[in-house]
Amino acid sequence: MTDRHDPNDRLRALLGEAEWTSAALARAVNMAGAEIGLRLSYDRTSVSHWLSGTQPRRQVPQLVAEVLSRRLDRAVTAASAGFRTPDGAAPAKDQVAPAGASAIHQLTALVGSDTDPLRRAVLQRTPYEADPSLPSWRPTRRAPAARRAGRPSPRAASVGRTEVATLHSAVRAFASSLDRHGGGHARSALCAYLADDVVPWLRHAGNSTVGQQLRRESAHLAFVLARQYEDSDMQGVAQRYFANTLLLANEAGDPVTWAMALRALSSQSLTLNHHDVALSQGERAFAALPPEAPQAVRSFVAAQLAVVRARTDDRSGALAALDDAEQAADHTDDAPSPFTTYPRAALEFQRAQTLRGLGDLTGAAKAVEASLAHRSPDDRRGQALTCALRVQLLLHAGHVEEASANWKSFTRIGAGLQSARVNRAGRSLRRAFLPYRSQATVKAVLSAPDA
Repeated sequence: MTDRHDPNDRLRALLGEAEWTSAALARAVNMAGAEIGLRLSYDRTSVSHWLSGTQPRRQVPQLVAEVLSRRLDRAVTAASAGFRTPDGAAPAKDQVAPAGASAIHQLTALVGSDTDPLRRAVLQRTPYEADPSLPSWRPTRRAPAARRAGRPSPRAASVGRTEVATLHSAVRAFASSLDRHGGGHARSALCAYLADDVVPWLRHAGNSTVGQQLRRESAHLAFVLARQYEDSDMQGVAQRYFANTLLLANEAGDPVTWAMALRALSSQSLTLNHHDVALSQGERAFAALPPEAPQAVRSFVAAQLAVVRARTDDRSGALAALDDAEQAADHTDDAPSPFTTYPRAALEFQRAQTLRGLGDLTGAAKAVEASLAHRSPDDRRGQALTCALRVQLLLHAGHVEEASANWKSFTRIGAGLQSARVNRAGRSLRRAFLPYRSQATVKAVLSAPDA
């Protein structure tokens, strides 16, 4: 720690606003540190030191800002929480997508850190930022290929439609792996593929038509990698890959992928209890969809908007968005890409989340059953999360015996999945069963191993 001489009145004021004790803040910071792999053991004495003006270790000011943001449901920065750098200067805002950085430059830096054993641990401990600087929809103008001087290099000439098709196939393969095995499976393989193959192709293709197509498919791969990290509860680095997806979509002139990435960021923000940010991102994503967007994408984006509106007490808006998602789904054709297909099972899961947020638990339960009926056997992760939601709804309705039986389905499906989100759902269900631990069936639940 480095000493400061002035009391941190800003932090004290935020603690009062949050109605937190020093011990409560310390516990929240320890839990947020665990999310990014930091073992922290702060207590009320540590917070007392911060309040007196002591600067905590690197990364902790941002963790404090993040937990206060979640508690207060508004953006709190390290600077607004009264923390400063050792030299006394207020820390600059940590931009998720640095201004002026090209998509390829940022992707190169990200995967370079991700594939370096020494830098990977630092990257994967990147804290999530409550109010990130994200690129707006602003497609990059492509310079005509005819203006380039000289002849293209042999390597550039060799990058063409074959590489675009290869990336398209890779997107399907890695997206399928996420559904089948969880976000922890093949994540390093996707990082290496981006670093070793995709980035060189992007650099050699330049601003050609093929270059734009490669950017679009690379944006899809970055999106899948972001979802893998999100499923692994590495929220900060997931946020950075989602932001890079936005940049790549801009440079590819692809508003559809841009909207999908912002929709994913909205879902992430909502999971972390940043309701206002999630609502803004969801609204912007839906508004950015062009008229020619695939109906499956329109359904995908509208379904998230329904969930976030429900969580922010906008009943009529949530039902309207859910209706939009349903109408678009009715006109969806099956397509061979995860970026042009929105499974009925996923839509029903979002319907369940929306209705649950609106207090319609009966409707939510029906939607859960519909989701499970439509789930592909290969989507083990989706099945496990839907089973977890069914158990929650059954417990809420007081159907303890049925919930216990469904717990067995959850553990069976989730066994072997490399998914922190599924593991977290299992821990949450265990806590939900505790009030019924005197019952024999619940004793069996609580003695069973985690999924």
